[in-house]
Amino acid sequence: MIRKILVSVFTTIVLMLSIAGAFAGGFAVSRAVFPPPLPADGGAPPEWKPHIAIFWEAWNYVQQDFYKTPLDSDTLVNGSVSGMLEALGDPHTTFVDARRAEIIRSNMQGSFEGIGATISMREGRLTIVSVIKGSPAERAGLRPEDIILQVDGTVIQNMDVTDAVMLIRGPKGTQVKLLILRGTQEPFTVEITRDTIRIPFVEARMIEGTKIGYIRLNEFGAPASSEIAAAWREMSAQNPTGLILDLRNNPGGYLPAAVEVASQFLPANQIVLVVKGKKGNTDTYRAKSGGVATQIPLVVLIDKGSASASEIVAAALKDHERATLIGTRTFGKGSVQQVYTLSDKSQLNVSVARFFSPGGHEIEKVGVTPHLIVEMTEEDVEARRDPQLDAAIKFLMSK
Repeated sequence: MIRKILVSVFTTIVLMLSIAGAFAGGFAVSRAVFPPPLPADGGAPPEWKPHIAIFWEAWNYVQQDFYKTPLDSDTLVNGSVSGMLEALGDPHTTFVDARRAEIIRSNMQGSFEGIGATISMREGRLTIVSVIKGSPAERAGLRPEDIILQVDGTVIQNMDVTDAVMLIRGPKGTQVKLLILRGTQEPFTVEITRDTIRIPFVEARMIEGTKIGYIRLNEFGAPASSEIAAAWREMSAQNPTGLILDLRNNPGGYLPAAVEVASQFLPANQIVLVVKGKKGNTDTYRAKSGGVATQIPLVVLIDKGSASASEIVAAALKDHERATLIGTRTFGKGSVQQVYTLSDKSQLNVSVARFFSPGGHEIEKVGVTPHLIVEMTEEDVEARRDPQLDAAIKFLMSK
């Protein structure tokens, strides 16, 4: 059994939506029936009999009497585990089936084999959201808003997005044939040779017309810290006078990655976070040595989409007075999940502890409040204005 520590909030929940519905839906029409009796213990294994006999009774009655056949036992087991976790009332204790878990694992490691396009299901149509630079999808001429009608002849309409992803992904060097609808044009076919796709966790640049560096971290995957270090070293050649770390809409990721990212900006041995377990045990995580940007004037951008690992870093930099935080209050997800990879490669995320800032401040349902509150409205987004980034630039230029 593989175990990892995860501090994430949105990714798993989004992927869970399609399998939670069966348990959340309840029932509408029922009738009393009197099925033939099963063994008193429901056929449960001996070690389960004290508590799980009812599950086995229900399982056997469903297998015996449910009118639709055949039944998919994997689907029933996955739904059963999901329902058990849902009963705990903790939105972060979740079950992810094997297919979705594999997508999460590969994405968090920073690479996968496929075509390099981000997709979403919009009104039943699989739509390309963005295309990764230098990917096979870009070389094939795919564009945002293209609609994928078919994959190797399989119609995609109203398909579960994970099923669609698994059809498009495949081993490096193999081909996939997509039927594309673009605007009012007639549908056309594109053949793409799959390749290894590297997911960029970091976007970095110098702000035009200034000596200020900008680093956006999209997620706390395994390579996040090393990508930040590489980006900063490249910027350093241009003698920046300030740095903006953008954690807006960053949903979190791995706990070790959060500590490593914070370590790039804090002196060694400073406290990054404190984790308190259910038995009262406390673990303190400290910054590692070798940080590349421990002295540069620093602004961190945060908003309501900054969660979990983002809140760890923001709170640590705030408590140590290392950075000025600009934006809006963060999401407020202060729990730590233990991640178990089960025997079928499905994933179980169990909340095992809460984390607190170096100064002992609560994160759960509280979030991190910026030093300077700057809102971003829908009108700003539509007009492609960024008042939060503008405020960060103005602040650093006044130093």
